[in-house]
Order: sequence, then C-alpha cells, then structure tokens
Amino acid sequence: MLNNISTKQLFNSIENIKGIGPKTLKLFEKLCGLKIIDLLLTIPRDFKKRKYLETISDDYLKKEIAIKIEVNKHLPQFNPKMPYKIICKNHNNEIEIIFFRGYIKYLKKILPVGKEKIICGILTKLKNKYQIIHPESISDIEELPFLHGSLSVYSLTRGLTMSLYRKTISQALKLLVDVPDWINKEVIKQNNWKPWKETIELIHNPKNLEINKIKNIQDRLAFDEALSHYIKLLVTKKKLTKNICHKIEVNNDIKEYIKSKINFELTDSQKKVIKEIEEDINKNNPMLRLLQGDVGSGKTIVALITLANIIKTNMQGALMVPTEILGLQHYNYFKNLFKDLNIKIVLITSKIKKKEKELIFKNIENGDAKIIIGTHAVFQKNVVFKNLSYVIIDEQHRFGVHQKFQLSAKGCNPHILVMTATPIPRTLALTMYGNMNVSKITELPSNRKKINTVAVESKNISKIIKSLENIVNNQLNAFWICPLIDESEKLDLTAATKRFEKLKKYFSNKVGIIHGKMDIEEKKNVINKFKKKEINILVSTTIIEVGIDIPDATVIIIEESNRFGLAQLHQLRGRVGRSDKESSCILLFKEKNLNEFSRKRINTIKNNADGFNIAEEDLKLRGFGEILGTRQSGYQLFKIIDPLKDTLLMENAFDYAKNLFENRKKLKKEEKDKINLFLKIYNQSSTLKYISIA
Repeated sequence: MLNNISTKQLFNSIENIKGIGPKTLKLFEKLCGLKIIDLLLTIPRDFKKRKYLETISDDYLKKEIAIKIEVNKHLPQFNPKMPYKIICKNHNNEIEIIFFRGYIKYLKKILPVGKEKIICGILTKLKNKYQIIHPESISDIEELPFLHGSLSVYSLTRGLTMSLYRKTISQALKLLVDVPDWINKEVIKQNNWKPWKETIELIHNPKNLEINKIKNIQDRLAFDEALSHYIKLLVTKKKLTKNICHKIEVNNDIKEYIKSKINFELTDSQKKVIKEIEEDINKNNPMLRLLQGDVGSGKTIVALITLANIIKTNMQGALMVPTEILGLQHYNYFKNLFKDLNIKIVLITSKIKKKEKELIFKNIENGDAKIIIGTHAVFQKNVVFKNLSYVIIDEQHRFGVHQKFQLSAKGCNPHILVMTATPIPRTLALTMYGNMNVSKITELPSNRKKINTVAVESKNISKIIKSLENIVNNQLNAFWICPLIDESEKLDLTAATKRFEKLKKYFSNKVGIIHGKMDIEEKKNVINKFKKKEINILVSTTIIEVGIDIPDATVIIIEESNRFGLAQLHQLRGRVGRSDKESSCILLFKEKNLNEFSRKRINTIKNNADGFNIAEEDLKLRGFGEILGTRQSGYQLFKIIDPLKDTLLMENAFDYAKNLFENRKKLKKEEKDKINLFLKIYNQSSTLKYISIA
C-alpha cells in the first residue's frame, strides 16, 4: 500500500521550496535540518492569537493586532536620544510607528514613503494618537495570511523572520501526503489523537483551535518520536546481543579467593548485582548491562569479581576508565590483590614511555596480559587483543558511543558492562539506556556514616584553615578543591596553585598538589605520599572527582562551590566518608557570586545525601540537553519530547515499542512498511539495515 504513496518529497531538501536560496537554507539547517520533514517536525515553541483589523479602533487598545498601513512620512530626529517616529495612515486614521532605538537608514528602507505594509504589534494610544511601539514585524502585503489568527511562534536565528518561517512552513505543508498511521486505532482513539497528517497540519496551523487543546496535538507527535527512539534502542540491543560470543563460566574458587583478601563483607545489593552479571556473561550472547551505584557503593569490587572469571581461561578482559589517576588506582589495587596468582595485569595510558608501551602491546597481542586497564588510549589502533571477551567501561558518561563500539569491536562480540557512579534519573535512564539491562547497587556498606555537609562564606576561610590542624595532628587526610589551575582575569576563581602556596605557609610540607597538567609519575608519587600520610592536605582540581579512594580522608573543602554542578559536587563529596570515621564536606562560596540557581544547588547538596534524588534535582535545574551535554555539541536527541515533562508518555511509548518488537514476526508486510516509513520520518532510518521487521 505504501509503495503507491509518494512520500519521497518529504525527504527532499528545503531548498526545493520556493523562495529558499543557499543563504536562507543555511539558516534553516541551523534551526531544524536540511530536509522538508525536518522542518515540519520542528514544532512551534509557543502559540498566540492575533486579530487583523481593517480599521483600527479603541476596542483593541493594549491588544496584539495586525493592520495594513501606508507610510506618510519619517519625522526628522534632531536628538538621537528621542524616539524615532514614522507617520502612517490606516484608512482615515493616523498611526505612529515608534522606535526608541533603530538604524534610521534601515527603517527608511523597510518603510519607504508611499509603500503599503502589514504592521504587527501592541496597539496603544497617547494624546488621541494611535501608536505601535517597536512592532513585532513589518511585512509585505502578500504575507498577511501568515500574520493573524491562531499563530505558531517558532525559535528563530539571526537573518530569519517569523513571517518567512511561517510562509516556508505553509509551503512545506502542501507537500504532506496522507500516510497510514503506524499506531493502532485503539491507542489513537483512547488518547483522542488525530491522524498523523492532520496532527502535523494542526501543530503548525492551529486555526481556531483553543490553545489549551494544543498539548494533545503535541503529545501525539511526542509519542511518535519516543516510539521511533525506543524501536531504535531495541534494535541496537538485538544487533549487539544476537551475535555469538565466548561464554564466561563462573569461577567460584577465584571469587572465594578475592573475598578472603578483602577486609569487608559484600552487601546484599552487591551480591545480587554480581549474580545478575554472572548469569549474563555465562551465555553465548553478549551482555549489554548498565551498572548504577551511588558514590562509595562498591562498584569496583563488583567489576573485579566478575572480571576475575576470565583469569583461568584463554580470554582477556579490559577495564576502561576516564582518568589516568583512576586507572593507576585500579591497576595498583588489582595487582596487589592478585600478587599470589601470577596474573599479568597491564596499564595503558597516553603517557607511557615508548619501550614500555611496546612490551605492553606485545603482551596484549600474544594473550599474556589477562586484564588490561586503560584510559581512551585503549582505543589506539596498535592495541591488538588476542581474545578480548569482557569489557567494563567505568564512568560511561565520559565516553562517546563511538568509543564504546570501538573498544567492543576489538573483541569477538565481547560482553559489555557500563558502570556509573553518577546516578541516572529514571527518566534519563529510560531515554538513553532503554536498550540495556540495568543493575543497581542500592545500599552503602554498613560502616559508612553520613557526611556532614555545610556551606560557609569565603570570608570565614581563616577558620576553615585553622580547623585543618586537627587533620594534620591526627594523621588523617583532607582534600581542598579549586576550580582552575591558573589564575583567570575573567573569573574571580581561586587557582589551585595559589591556594597550595597559601596553605604551605600554615602547614609546610604537609600540603601537596595534584592537577591535570602533571604527568602520570608525578600524580602517582603525590597520591602515594597522601596515602602514607607524608602529606595530609591535598590541593586538587576536579581531577580527583572520579573514584579516588583514600579511606582516611575525612574532610573535603570545595572552593567556589557555586561554580560546580550538582552531580559534580556529589561526586567530589564522595571522596570522603569512605570508612567508619566521621567526615565533613565544606562548601565555600562568595555571597556576591551566588544567583538563584547556584543557591539552589548548594542547598540541595547540603540537605540531601541520596545520589538519585540529587540527580533528579540536577535534571530539573539544568535541563535535559545540559545533562547529556547535547546543547553545547549541537546534537539534539529529541525535537518534540521534553523528558522532564513527558515521563508517562515516554513510558507508554517504551511499552508499545517492546510489544511491537516482541511480536515483529507476526506483523504483515503492510504493517512493516508503515513502521519503516515512520522510522525514516523520525530520522531513525540508519536502524533499518539491522532491523528484522524491515
């Protein structure tokens, strides 16, 4: 049926629309994409009503109107600080168009004397004279149909007017064809939705539709977008897991050996997660699992126990970490734990010397190296594995999707475990990881105490420094976190180097410093001194944010705490409180630097210890695009859905997608064609070459 429907024009370039030249095409590409369907699926940001008046009257004062005017004259402006007035005529009424700031040459060009124009704006009256101050738009007469009634309001970019945008949308709507819906009739009826074509038309041209009813129109399109997204995730999972891989059998002897070496009991939650992972890796289909656990919940030991199953096999496992310092910590911990078993564990970083690197690469390629720990350096082309069967990615949000697939491609369909200590809100987890099985460590070790978190103004910093005497005298550890390494003239931030020098005056050689510009040996040396209490106070940038484990660290001071995000503050706070000792987190701030959002962040972290609650608040404060880092990158995951507001709708779409996917073999060809078309419409066509229903 769909073969007889011409949908091709929907996927043509916007430049095929009359009036769109190369320059305008670039503006539309920036806002929505290059294809006509991209334009139609970029929905309005708002809606409003505007009345077109043949003749102006007092009945419409302080209301937004559109009127036809003829320009009579431009009044000379003798004082640049005075408003610039253009006298116009509407039938027998005189009206002043007023600009308090404006480029006169430009105004004379767009409003030439004797020319008729459509002016849109708020009608006012002063001393019996009608006025429109700073009109919203000045348009040619032929654009009138797009300037009144129920109007869609779009996000614009410099060089693109609202009337041109609406005119282009109007032309694009003429290319819409009546495609059969891919959602079943019961769901459409149950939600009181319109057919897809009518929905697109209504969202851009609401006519006399009440604005409060437009949400239902948006919901229909949001459901479609979510459904296409979840089908893509399910297809990706199917693609990754349908391949045959090496089954990793559980080695209980190794597990008991590790348990005998650690000085703590695993929590019930850790045991449950280990069981879930071991069940997955003991299959011939590759695991794809996300492990979530709050700061200090014990993810590393879970990773180690499951990774250790490969030790007595001919397989290899890789642990990928975001920082060299965390890689070094894991490397030392693993080596110390397995020192009696003669197991080769190697560490790859970008700063290893050439001769050592060549030997490491050789051991990886011939299979002698069983456990490979590394940063993104593991992606190097010359890192060749003999039999990579299990990949663990720590702090996954710091690596791109392509990097994860690069590493997994180095093995024979390896099992993949993705770990994060940054709790992912349920909304975000469903959105981003709907294709992964999820495990959660939901409890902290029983000996952990709540970290006392306080906010202190920077003017009291001398008292904070004085209190550190207890740390030095009692042979404990404290972190002092600064946002930047070097002084910035633009931002009033305290640099780590400057703070280090000041603290040295009080505590002499008991203070150390660590930052990203140091090489791996320097970092290693500093951390070792810190652990041995040769230094008690460590000044650091956020390099220590992820995973650094110093059990005797009982105080962390975060300078300019208002500059940090909630998730980052929670991660930093997690560097202390990793034993049974009382611990504190001190958030320093300058009152003059606080705004509404930074104040909320500080209060949230001060009053909340639960990482998942903090993550939800972070999502509310920063927004979906900020959390994902997509706003800065220019990549937009969704055009229509707002995951903060559309949670229930997304859950329903996920359930619908699962049902559709599980029953794909029962679908008729006509139903499969509908699904393929809608996946293409919602820009998921890259999925089609893998999808078994296509």
